[in-house]
Formats: sequence, structure tokens, C-alpha cells
Amino acid sequence: MSLEQPPPGHRASDNDRERAASLVQEAHSDGRLDFEELDERLTQIYSAKTQLELRTATADLVPVAHGATAAELTIRAKHSSQKREGPWQVPERVIAVAEHSSVRLDFTDAVVRWPEIHVDANAKHSSVVMIVPEGWSINIDEVDMIHGTASNKAGTPRAGGVRLRVTGQARHGSIVVRHPRKRHWWWPWYRK
Repeated sequence: MSLEQPPPGHRASDNDRERAASLVQEAHSDGRLDFEELDERLTQIYSAKTQLELRTATADLVPVAHGATAAELTIRAKHSSQKREGPWQVPERVIAVAEHSSVRLDFTDAVVRWPEIHVDANAKHSSVVMIVPEGWSINIDEVDMIHGTASNKAGTPRAGGVRLRVTGQARHGSIVVRHPRKRHWWWPWYRK
């Protein structure tokens, strides 16, 4: 999909800044940027007033195609937060490494083409949260806990549903699998 880009002198909108921030965070999560570069570029992006300033902050970063053929995705968060949500392509194996931070994997609207997904979650003074649709089968028996917790708050599995196998370690942290929170009409500031 190609969108015509606005001229570089045009003012940047909040949506433009969010798209640029997502690109930079993706580059950090797959190891193309270290934490200091991530922090520097996010500062540039959120203070950018024009399209040119946004393009300068992301010029050397090309979005990675997360196609269905990708076998593995690594997400690293150190003193920051990372999340995957919306219609993202889920590989067979996801490695989530969180140190003094949080990782959230929302599978609710994700594109899943595998009967089983393996998430290797490592939470050190952190949290790794997986949000799954109704009917998924969850196995968290292989998670090691060192002053941490691993909990499955998802409901009853359905025959033929996706199987989620979670391994890894919760060291002074938490690994949680749950369903999306229910919306309440009287609570407008709802978060998944």
C-alpha cells in the first residue's frame, strides 16, 4: 500500500508522529536501534513540528514486513514498553524479553495462521501480558517462577481453537494470559 506523502514543509499531525514512533519502536524491538537511540529518536519525533523533521528521524529505517512466513519474532523492552496489537501477523514463535518494563501481546485482532503458537516470555522486574480471544487453549506449565507469578486467567478452551504454549521465566515479575476486559458504558476511559 503506498500513500502519497505530504510535502516535507507541511505540519506533522499527532497521527504522523504516532506512525513514526511505531516505526522507531519496531526497529528497537528487533535490535536495529539500542535503547539510547530509541530514546533520542522518540524525543525528536514527539517534538517534531514538520514532516521533514519526522522523515529525518526515520530516514534510515525501513518497516519490516511481518508476513505469514516469518517463523519467529523477538520483542525486547528495557526500561520501556512494547506492544503488538491490532491486525498484526503472528509467527509460530514469539520471544518476549522485558527488563524493568512491560510487553503486551494482544492476539484479539491478530492474524493467526498456526494451530499452535509458542511464546517464550522472560520478565525480569517486569510484566508480560498476553490477551487472547475466547476459546484458546493455554499452557503455562513450563514457566519458571523466581519470586514471580504466572497466571492463566483465560476461560475454557474450545475444540479446534488455537493452542498457546508459554515458556520462560518470571523473575520478580509477572506473566499473565487473559481475555480482553469487558467494556462498560459508564467507564469511558476503557483500556484493553
